[in-house]
Amino acid sequence: MNWLFVGLTAIAGAVLSIQAGVNGALGRKVGTIEGALISFIVGTLVLFLVTIFFGKGNILSVVSVPKWQLLGGVLGAGYLFVMVLVVPKIGVGSSLIAVIAGQILMSTLIDHFNFFGGKQILIDWKRIVAILLMGFALYLYNKR
Repeated sequence: MNWLFVGLTAIAGAVLSIQAGVNGALGRKVGTIEGALISFIVGTLVLFLVTIFFGKGNILSVVSVPKWQLLGGVLGAGYLFVMVLVVPKIGVGSSLIAVIAGQILMSTLIDHFNFFGGKQILIDWKRIVAILLMGFALYLYNKR
């Protein structure tokens, strides 16, 4: 396992917590849909500048990719909208533990069935126990 990538991913997870709080506050101030839009516009501008200065690919090849591969933007917008909506109501911690539980469950299915051509990792009893424990953690975290 490449621990550098694991560390970078952990940092990305920490950044998601900050992003959820920032976007939740933005949504309270300007509106849920408006907050999601503003966040996407700012992110798009940043990526545009990064692409101009550091991009090495061919952005015009977007016309030749399978159309289902463009769903990432739609899914990202949906995720962002949900986070802007729920964070002010249930908090960053509860929102993100639910996100992580959903990510682990779906990623386990994606890996098991090899949906996108990555490395196939079959579901075993350890993964099932981990998913059940994550569900229990979600319950405990939100129990009042």
